[in-house]
Amino acid sequence: MATERPDEEKPETRDVRVQDLIHGGGGGASPVQSPTRLGPTRFSEVAGDKIRNTGSDFIGSILSWINGDPNRSLKNPVKRAKRKRIRTAKTAACVIALVGFFIFVNWFMLSQLHEGRAWLRRGFSKKPNLKPTKLNPDPNPSMKRVSVKVSANVQHGEKKKMGKPKKSYNGTYGRLLAYAAHALAEGQNKLEPKELWREPKDQALAWKPCADQRSWKPSDGKNGYIMVTANGGINQQRVAVCNIVVVARMLNATLVVPKFMFSDVWTDASQFGDIYQVEHFIKYLSPDIRIVKKLPKELQSLDLEAIGSVVTDIDVMKEAKPGFYMKHILPLLLKNRVVHFFGFGNRLAFDPIPFELQRLRCRCNFHALNFVPKIQETGAILVRRLRDSGSHLAPVDPYLVGPKFASFILDKKAGPLHKASKYLAVHLRFEIDMVAHSLCYFGGGDAEKAELDAYREKHFPTLANLTKTQKFVSFLSLIFLTLS
Repeated sequence: MATERPDEEKPETRDVRVQDLIHGGGGGASPVQSPTRLGPTRFSEVAGDKIRNTGSDFIGSILSWINGDPNRSLKNPVKRAKRKRIRTAKTAACVIALVGFFIFVNWFMLSQLHEGRAWLRRGFSKKPNLKPTKLNPDPNPSMKRVSVKVSANVQHGEKKKMGKPKKSYNGTYGRLLAYAAHALAEGQNKLEPKELWREPKDQALAWKPCADQRSWKPSDGKNGYIMVTANGGINQQRVAVCNIVVVARMLNATLVVPKFMFSDVWTDASQFGDIYQVEHFIKYLSPDIRIVKKLPKELQSLDLEAIGSVVTDIDVMKEAKPGFYMKHILPLLLKNRVVHFFGFGNRLAFDPIPFELQRLRCRCNFHALNFVPKIQETGAILVRRLRDSGSHLAPVDPYLVGPKFASFILDKKAGPLHKASKYLAVHLRFEIDMVAHSLCYFGGGDAEKAELDAYREKHFPTLANLTKTQKFVSFLSLIFLTLS
């Protein structure tokens, strides 16, 4: 009979062993154990049982230490009560120890975080003993100076804390103040860039006028008449005029020469003809829209407000799309034959809008709206003084100051020119929103106060309530007190 190798395993032997392990041996026989069974792996049940048994033994040892030996006799009630007290004391001690351990860990972590923030705030290095040597030079010598300055500032700030606390600024003002301080600190050791005060001549000469091109037939304006009373400063008024020209083209309407709203804040009674050349405006845009100076006689007697033809900024959303005018304004125009836009501040969108309508808006702004000669002359003088002796003529200059006064910019006979000085242009924004928000009085009487109060009630209700409870110094009085 042939001998079997110990490392061999017959298929039937394996089958019998598996069946015996699952169902047990027949007739009380023990399961078949093969001598060739491999050791436990990380996927076998035996390994898992061993690990679980190890953990159970460890937990069981702790429980046995707390509860005592379960095999001991508990017939004596005195000993049983004593063991119960001991078990309760051990349990309480374990709970207290665990809680204390967690508290200690949390305290340690928080202290590390607090220490790190303190180091960052003070600007110190956590390795102060590192000194630059010949073999290991300082990689960033400027950091040493920064650390010293920051450390000195921190120490100085700690001394100030003993006295009056330093005022902190939050919000937009604090952020801008930090930006300004950072810019000043950076610019202390830097030279002023040469191109800072240089006029961007190359960029200005790169622009070429193209808005004067047309690819449509003139509009007859048979759908009715459009009037506009523009509000705001000269920039807002100019934008409103350009927008109303586009609206008139969209609705195939006749435009009446625009008017400007009188404001008690600016107290400027100038009208369209006082600022722009009316005849040039009408003639230049005649290939685009029909423009008249006033309404026909049969329409002048209409009560536009009574028939609902007055459209205010409340009725039109800001930057309204062309579809809004076709849907809401065109039916009103066809019904009443006239529509009066009152205010009309930024009430036409820039995108989306057809390209030809956008070009019409630019054509009105750069070609049709020419200042009167007095303003053109003043503008040419300013441009001439701002540029140096080798002055040039920008492509937009003839359209802003006119061909006549544009040549004055280059005219050497107009007087000697000195080298251009450094200058800054400041926009003071003396507009109703800024005036109302400043809570200042500019000497316009009761009419000014009433207009500003009404504006605050609508746009700044908090300031409106503040003016009812407190009195403010007038702007003129404030200047007088400052000068004195």
